[in-house]
Amino acid sequence: MIKTTIGLVGCGIWGQKILRDLINIGAEVWAIDPDLAKLQKAKEMGALEVFHEIPFQNEPEGWVISTPAITHFEVLKSLFKTQKPIFVEKPLTCDYEEARQLAALQTAPTFVMHNWRYHAGIQMLSEIAKSSELGELVFYKSNRCNWTSPRSDVDSVWTLIPHDITIAYSVLGYFPEPKAAVVEEYDGIQRGMTAFLGKNPTCVLEVSNRYGDKRREVRLHFTKGVAVLKNEVVDYIEIYHGDDRSKPDEMKLELRKFEPVPPLRRELEIFHEFLRGGPEPKTRLEEGVRVIEIIDQLKKLAAQP
Repeated sequence: MIKTTIGLVGCGIWGQKILRDLINIGAEVWAIDPDLAKLQKAKEMGALEVFHEIPFQNEPEGWVISTPAITHFEVLKSLFKTQKPIFVEKPLTCDYEEARQLAALQTAPTFVMHNWRYHAGIQMLSEIAKSSELGELVFYKSNRCNWTSPRSDVDSVWTLIPHDITIAYSVLGYFPEPKAAVVEEYDGIQRGMTAFLGKNPTCVLEVSNRYGDKRREVRLHFTKGVAVLKNEVVDYIEIYHGDDRSKPDEMKLELRKFEPVPPLRRELEIFHEFLRGGPEPKTRLEEGVRVIEIIDQLKKLAAQP
């Protein structure tokens, strides 16, 4: 079998996880990074080739970008000329004007790695919402909180809230409109945000890197029950049957199981299959631009006096 070659641009902490999964699904990976130590690590992990710079003379069949978020704009612009499919880590950029420029400059199929859209629990929540089995969805809330962050190139809002915006999109089938936001700042750097979007249902997204414990909860409140994904590692959805007038002893809890396939591996499998003629990954470039626009709007709302 002829293997698919994929150029992995960036071999840091997350890039090494991507490299591991790409190798495990059968891709031949070319690792690109200016850091010699990272290239040595990539070679030890099984990268077929390593390069200090992007090898434009001999291109792979597709690209995965896992460089710092503030570099995505320039890396994408340079890779567009290859006209080979691109899968870029979120956020697409950290600037809405840059995102708009990328949409105008795009000459290659480009997709954004919003890996929570591939989480089996989120997919089950989306199915529950679409089925109306628990009635009308009236309230949506997510928490994405932890202690500090290994990323120093962007603030925690850029790091965390793209996940929650795309999860809401997966569940609702559309991007809810930003209504209001408040931020927590330290020395001018945003470490947290509580954002309010949409109406009927109202969506509340909370992100922070000032929590001592890790929280990754998504909850949907319906007229006839509540569905909750407690965190990213459980293999079930908690479903509380009952309405807002149910008595405490009338509440019925159902644990609905799903197959816990790692979402990073699944999205890379889909990109790998796409390079071989399969269906597209979930988030096209234009949807990635919309995510950046929403974050830009939320930050502006938070800055209003």
